[in-house]
Amino acid sequence: MIQKKLIYWAFQVAGWSAYVTLIGILIGLNPENGNINETQFYLNLSSIFIIGIGLSQLFRFVLIKLGWLELKFLSVIPRAIALAVVFGTAAHFLQSFTSDVLIAKTSYFFEWGDAIQKIINWSVLFTLWSLVYFLVHFITNYRQEEIKNLKWEAAKNEIELNQLKSQLNPHFIFNAMNSIRALISENPNSAKDAVTKLSNILRNSLLLNRKRFISLQDELELVKDYISLEKIRYEDRLTVVYEIDENCLPINVPPLMIQTIVENAIKHGISKLPKGGELHLKAKIESNFLAVEVTNTGNLSNKLSSSGFGIENTNHRLEILYGKEASFMLTQKNENIVAAILKIPLT
Repeated sequence: MIQKKLIYWAFQVAGWSAYVTLIGILIGLNPENGNINETQFYLNLSSIFIIGIGLSQLFRFVLIKLGWLELKFLSVIPRAIALAVVFGTAAHFLQSFTSDVLIAKTSYFFEWGDAIQKIINWSVLFTLWSLVYFLVHFITNYRQEEIKNLKWEAAKNEIELNQLKSQLNPHFIFNAMNSIRALISENPNSAKDAVTKLSNILRNSLLLNRKRFISLQDELELVKDYISLEKIRYEDRLTVVYEIDENCLPINVPPLMIQTIVENAIKHGISKLPKGGELHLKAKIESNFLAVEVTNTGNLSNKLSSSGFGIENTNHRLEILYGKEASFMLTQKNENIVAAILKIPLT
């Protein structure tokens, strides 16, 4: 607030000083003013400066008091012009009285032509002053409102993002527990091993889920733990191939996003096939993007009909974090292969 006041007064003093200096130069250049009294000349210039500063400050007070700063810019213009005429008239009579009576020690003489010309000059001056003041005010308010909206949007996005991330753990735990449940009666030893792996996965995922971004390397470690848990259930029905460019490992990604894609590929693709299938996880850098492709044996139509949570969650998180720069799509590469392609901008 103090800084804004200092800037306002700096512009006030600089503006009126420039105006008074311009008047002084113009009068000095006029050959008819060769015999002018220098003392009265500088006193008159000083009076214009003081009157300008004082009335423009009063002008500002009236604007604030009337609440015109809250109006739209186009609505303010006619009001400002009308008020400028009032203040222009007051400035003329005040300056004329000061010049004639207080400085020149003569009586005040009113002449219509001279008065109208000087009132117009002062009115134009106050109109320009008010337009500049309103323009600065509206630009400042617009920037403050924009910053406020951005902060609100960021807070809203953070809340939404946290809600989406909080949905992942229950969803993930539910699927993992179903896998373990299927093993309890079939293979108790494998079920015990699966519980151990699940506890490791949950510990890691809870730590990672507190972060907005994690490295691809950390995400892949979680993915591999999850796949090892699923392999206990599917055994030879699940084959996994990794094709990871090492340059991609330090790149940041949203936590549990690739894990969710892999989970959907297994649940809605490979698990539907009696003989199982292959899951292929690729990661490489393409231009300014990290491109992650998860392909699996399966059919896209079946996958789309039952995987709404994973797809919707992924798209929503990408939109919050990257806007339109990131992308996620599912496509049928051929008759038996479905591909999930994720592209994240490098930051």
